[in-house]
Amino acid sequence: PRHRAQGEPNEDSWLGARGAFGTLVVVSDGMGSRREARRGAQMACRAVLDAVRAWHKAGACALDELLGGIEPRWCSLIAPSTARDCAATCLFALAPVRGLVHVAAIGDGLALLRTQRGLEWVVGPRVAGFANETHALGHSASWTSRTFPREGGAVVLLATDGVADDLLPERIDGFVQWLMDDFAGMAPAQRWRALQRELKDWPTPHHTDDKTLVVLAQREAALA
Repeated sequence: PRHRAQGEPNEDSWLGARGAFGTLVVVSDGMGSRREARRGAQMACRAVLDAVRAWHKAGACALDELLGGIEPRWCSLIAPSTARDCAATCLFALAPVRGLVHVAAIGDGLALLRTQRGLEWVVGPRVAGFANETHALGHSASWTSRTFPREGGAVVLLATDGVADDLLPERIDGFVQWLMDDFAGMAPAQRWRALQRELKDWPTPHHTDDKTLVVLAQREAALA
């Protein structure tokens, strides 16, 4: 809402991709105080995809090798702009064709896995004490990551802080269930429009920040 009022572009970006490497979703939030925040977020998503493709081609060994390849690619993609001007958060989930699910993040926002056992946090809302407010690509920050076994019914939720900061920790499980119950069964175009309406009509009074969320869900039938 603030960017619309000021005639400025959205500084969030997201990406979803499938390939031989599996399924990938990414969200990024360009730091609002930086001159090229939007470009930083867009190139963060592209850098993760490029790094995942290269990692898969090289044999998909240690996750640290994937994580270590993202920021150098991002720096190359934003050139000749500087890392300082383009600093951005980055959160992604990667589900290879077989085996595990990797979730990783630099910076604030929300990154979690929801299973029948409950919520498994990677990064969470500030009020829950999980956030790294000063971390971003461009700060040479360390990644926070977790690897989970693949299981039917599991849901990964990634969101920028415009969503995460307005969610009460005790309501997040219900929020994920609402997303699955109300939107998962829709056709993609219908789901896009419905989610867009919900984010524009966000119930928190006087909300101003950009809002982006992605969901990666493992269907029960996939394990049959």
